[in-house]
Amino acid sequence: MRNDILVLGAGAWGTAIANLLAENCNKKILLWAFEKKVSDTINDKQINTLFLPKIKLSKNVLAINNLKGIRSAYIFIVVPSQFVYSIVKNYADSISKDSREKISIIICSKGFDLKRRLLLSDVLKPMFSLKKIAILSGPSFANLVAKGKPTAVTVASKNLKLSEKVRGLLINKKFRVYINNDIIGVQIYGAIKNILAIAAGITEGLGYGENARAAIICRGINEIEKVSLAFGGKKQTTLSLSGIGDIFLTCSSVSSRNYAFGFLIGKG
Repeated sequence: MRNDILVLGAGAWGTAIANLLAENCNKKILLWAFEKKVSDTINDKQINTLFLPKIKLSKNVLAINNLKGIRSAYIFIVVPSQFVYSIVKNYADSISKDSREKISIIICSKGFDLKRRLLLSDVLKPMFSLKKIAILSGPSFANLVAKGKPTAVTVASKNLKLSEKVRGLLINKKFRVYINNDIIGVQIYGAIKNILAIAAGITEGLGYGENARAAIICRGINEIEKVSLAFGGKKQTTLSLSGIGDIFLTCSSVSSRNYAFGFLIGKG
């Protein structure tokens, strides 16, 4: 089955991305779900009742459980970071090398591969050319994107043409996409800001007040920047949507799972 766009992962963020693409492109978008009940409810009710309830999805979102025979020009990867390698490798092994070379990969997952101690782009490099890999990151709660609330994100790639193509697929009046070529720094910030969000939540849970939270966030940004630079990231990424933008959102809202988790830890 040939389809231009495949979204791997039907959690809240994957579903929101698939819905955004379906509305923008006005054609069928394949959304792979691990859980059969998720794909069934999406196809039967146009709602992901498990991960994105109360959001009516576009009729162009087609949920699937099986990747056999699927061929897509663009694959958006939105599965938990620790499963990226196994899921993508199983798919890559099922298609020819020539087919893989034509696929553009957009990594929307945030985190490191802990088993291999690698960035997600480095995990996928043996399977796909780095020139065909882009990273999507930035301050973006899935439910707000799905509701059409104004959002701005970053797409990063070594390939400017790929970044422009991905931006063209995603951008609309309420969803803006800014291009960055720092594929390393964008991934570093996307992963480590979650640790900082837990720390920020803990300060609130302990009742230390806004001064302490501001200090934790500020010093945390300084530390993340040092890690990013050590990996080869660029200093200017700190001030980008994928840097401070994502940190601000994740470290200041009870809608952030990591901030809420830290808050509950602080409360005991």
